[in-house]
Amino acid sequence: MNLEFNEDQRLLFETVDAAVGRGYPAGGRAAATGTGLGWNAKVWSTLGELGLTGLTVAEDHDGVGAGPVEVYATLEAMGKHAAAEPLLDGVFLPSWLIAALGTAEQAKQLLPELAGGGTTIAVAHAEPGRPWGAARAVTATAAGTLTGVKAPVRHADQAGRLLVTATAEDGRTQVYLVDAGAEGSTRTDGRSADWSHASQVEFADTPAVLLGTGEADAAAGLATAFARARVAVTGEAIGLMETGLALTVEYLKTRKQFGVPLASFQALVHRAADLYAKVELARSMALWATAALEARDNGAEVDLGSVADDAFVFVADAATTAAEEIVQLHGGIGMTYESEVGHHAARLTAITESFGGVDAARRRALASDALLDPPSALLNNAEAVTA
Repeated sequence: MNLEFNEDQRLLFETVDAAVGRGYPAGGRAAATGTGLGWNAKVWSTLGELGLTGLTVAEDHDGVGAGPVEVYATLEAMGKHAAAEPLLDGVFLPSWLIAALGTAEQAKQLLPELAGGGTTIAVAHAEPGRPWGAARAVTATAAGTLTGVKAPVRHADQAGRLLVTATAEDGRTQVYLVDAGAEGSTRTDGRSADWSHASQVEFADTPAVLLGTGEADAAAGLATAFARARVAVTGEAIGLMETGLALTVEYLKTRKQFGVPLASFQALVHRAADLYAKVELARSMALWATAALEARDNGAEVDLGSVADDAFVFVADAATTAAEEIVQLHGGIGMTYESEVGHHAARLTAITESFGGVDAARRRALASDALLDPPSALLNNAEAVTA
């Protein structure tokens, strides 16, 4: 299994890195998340011009039709700069859901809009006080209305539409399209742990359109799309950790204590070296999952759910360690909103709770046979258990 970028993928990574880097100088995430938009409008426009908003959309719908490795390369490059643009949450994830569950007419209408970069679609799945994998408390009627509460819904304040998961009258899980600001919907905006925008959306007999025909339960399509998202977000985490570590090493070299650089203290150097090893191990795991996903897309038999959970838990563990270390090694300055490394740490922490988070991944492992097959998300990939 090849875990290296080819020439085109490397060029894509370098292009995104350069383009996003120009819009995200030091302190760039603080400036972007502090706006009413919640991200950098100029960077978003650049992503659209580069065709990255159409990366996961098929060519038949004005997209690029790229694969998992290109998604990984793009998100790692964005992670390097702690970029706040909702490429994964607002474009990639909804495009996967629409392609998997939508009718041909819905795909023809919605996917070109996403590919063009002129709109985003927020995915509303999480519900207050309910596990990620439980049946949805939001209910749908045969007349096509929704009732219930979704929170947090990332970037719902800027989305043109919402994709809302709900329990239909027959007890099956389905996905519904809701226009932003639809009658009977109420949105309360706030911020996530990483200062990005998130909302609580309440529905009271809100008009909605079923995504697809409703002939089958949408649970399988949702599980696949969320598994893809968990693999994809590991790329962002690697970029965040890499830059967080680089900023920390530079700080240790320049910050003085007792008249000498912090880098002269052996204990601190050892901590930085240990973190470097952890980041590189996490990179290997993330690339392994990405390669496995690409192999699945090419026809290989791959248990995508287990692969995604294993990689996500492993990388999330490294992300937690990295967030703690880069803040601690920076001292008090690392805790401030103005500190660039503080934003990297905050986003790394938020990633560990993405798409159900680590706890949901371990619950799925416990309910399956994955415990018997190394690596195991339940055991945090630390060891294998044999029957």
